[in-house]
Amino acid sequence: MAFALKEQGNEYFKAGQYKEAEDFYSQAISVRSNDPKLFQNRALSRIRLSDWRGTEQDSRKAVELDAKSMKAHYYLAQALLNLRHVGEAHNEALKAYSICLATKDSSAEVVGQFVLRAKQAVWQAKETARLREMNETLAVVETMLDKQLERDLAYVEQRYEWHEIGEMGRGEEIEQLKQEADDRRRNIRAAFARSDNPDTQERVVPDWMIDPITFEVMHDPVITPSGVSYERVVLLQHLKQSNLDPLTREKLTESQLVSNVGLKYACSEFLERNGWAVDW
Repeated sequence: MAFALKEQGNEYFKAGQYKEAEDFYSQAISVRSNDPKLFQNRALSRIRLSDWRGTEQDSRKAVELDAKSMKAHYYLAQALLNLRHVGEAHNEALKAYSICLATKDSSAEVVGQFVLRAKQAVWQAKETARLREMNETLAVVETMLDKQLERDLAYVEQRYEWHEIGEMGRGEEIEQLKQEADDRRRNIRAAFARSDNPDTQERVVPDWMIDPITFEVMHDPVITPSGVSYERVVLLQHLKQSNLDPLTREKLTESQLVSNVGLKYACSEFLERNGWAVDW
């Protein structure tokens, strides 16, 4: 019974009918509530529907039933990031990425990019707090922006409950409101920033400085035959456990690694001018 309901849900999902898929997965769960894959499937449907609270609930249940499920941790990370619980989102994304590497999952590159996105969100949250502490007026304005966003999102949910907009419209409006809020925040910070005081400017670490395994700033990068650079010590530790390239999954040996002198110099120069980046 549960299997048949799951298969029907899968068919609707493939057809892009995510609400119908969610309904069938819910029916399957009512029959077999201890199957983590059913919760994972419903979580993915809810991701497509931008139902982040529902995604979080299903993903947590899936993790509870199977702590080694990469998808459960990854879906939970996506929900938490959209709910702006950035610290926990980053932790869950790291768990998903670690499972990818351990199981040689082909999703490692996609999950790795999400880890970096989550870490950037963590840094941005810290930057927001730092900038607000430095400028009380900025803090007041940004708090007003946050309150307005909350009201706007609540109104979208209200319109959805009144059936004035559908699932797709709801998701699109939520994404648009969040993007507009982020744009306003950047514009306000730029207006408040003083060119003669670097501490009032938002600080950003370039992606090219970040090791794809640990997501930390690189100090001694080496490049692989696939053209990707890693922190030397980190990659050597990885090769002790696996003789495969972390992303391409092709065979890789220490003798194939070449010091990326240009990148090493660029990272060193950036750190000399931006000592704060060591704490990124």
